[in-house]
Amino acid sequence: MQLTNDIPIGLRLDDLGGAEIVCGRFRNHRFPKHSHDGLMLSLISEGTQRIRYRGETYLGRRGVLIAVPPNEVHAGEPEDDRGWRYRTITIPTDLIGALSGAVNTHFLCDTVIRDGVLCEALARVFALFGEAALLEQEEALMAVLSRFLAAHTSEAPPEVPTGTERRVVALCKEYLAARLDRNVGLADLEAAAGIDRFRLVRSFTRHEGLSPHAWHLQCRLRTAQAMLSRGEAIADVTYATGFADQAHLTRAFKRLTGLTPGYYRRTHLALSGK
Repeated sequence: MQLTNDIPIGLRLDDLGGAEIVCGRFRNHRFPKHSHDGLMLSLISEGTQRIRYRGETYLGRRGVLIAVPPNEVHAGEPEDDRGWRYRTITIPTDLIGALSGAVNTHFLCDTVIRDGVLCEALARVFALFGEAALLEQEEALMAVLSRFLAAHTSEAPPEVPTGTERRVVALCKEYLAARLDRNVGLADLEAAAGIDRFRLVRSFTRHEGLSPHAWHLQCRLRTAQAMLSRGEAIADVTYATGFADQAHLTRAFKRLTGLTPGYYRRTHLALSGK
């Protein structure tokens, strides 16, 4: 499969541990604050992307690799009206451990990495999608992870949240994750966490980098992606993830991914041959 289209394509590779790729050209799209349950690695072939991460702004261009560690909140937008064309893969945390043998997958790294060998290795990974045996794809991805982890990561400093904050965040995440089809309110979270909504929102946002609403919405959209990748009907996805209608799902899905649910579903099924 060619990953050089102008029209963005989003795919979830279930045979490859649930890794996800997005490729194509983005001209005016601005990705809001979000995170991934995995390592995001990107190559830009044209234009410039502005990445906002940990209070800093970085510029991604041709010839460098862009990297964001698992569960780190970031945002992206074009540097100018030309936009950018890129290929990106998000490697799930579990797959990182399985392919690299790494015990600690909580790490930090440079956001913009200049490493020609690593860029070539990642370009090979993209070239193999849909064109090679699973074993060859896995071995190519292992080569990328081995070099990346050895040369470009450092151990993240330990988080030191208070006991109350840890408890509040854990209770809220558990409550929200179990209610992806519900329109949850702050009163519901207050009852679940046992503290007032002001402290709750402050603690949650400080710990996760996202508000409770943004975190819940991201979980709902991740579930939508997984369901669409299995070929489930958009109407069923809409109902299961609590959106008022398909138009509401489409707006939220496109804002986060740059793609419509229908296009995401079609391109994934075309790749997997379902």
